[in-house]
Amino acid sequence: MKANNINVILMLTSGIIVGIIGVYFSYPLEKLAYTLLIVLVIFYILGTFLGTMFQNVVAQGVANQMEQRLDKKIGENDDETIGIDEQIEVDTQTYGEDKVVARDIE
Repeated sequence: MKANNINVILMLTSGIIVGIIGVYFSYPLEKLAYTLLIVLVIFYILGTFLGTMFQNVVAQGVANQMEQRLDKKIGENDDETIGIDEQIEVDTQTYGEDKVVARDIE
């Protein structure tokens, strides 16, 4: 899942809300413009921060799922190459405790 546009969506939504409230309460145009500018900048920065956090959480979850599937496949097969969807090649090398090194092949 991509979250590239969270900052823009959050910024524009907050801008629409501020605009509607400003028009409803009849704010002067200059005050509304300054308020809208400040809100847009704040929510753009907040959206960028939240989008980055969201992408990091998703990436970490995907990495954990891949690791679990790899561990499961290693337990089922003792082959050097495991045919799973992500095409992960497993090099079985002994480092004292029989650790397995996995890397993506493209």
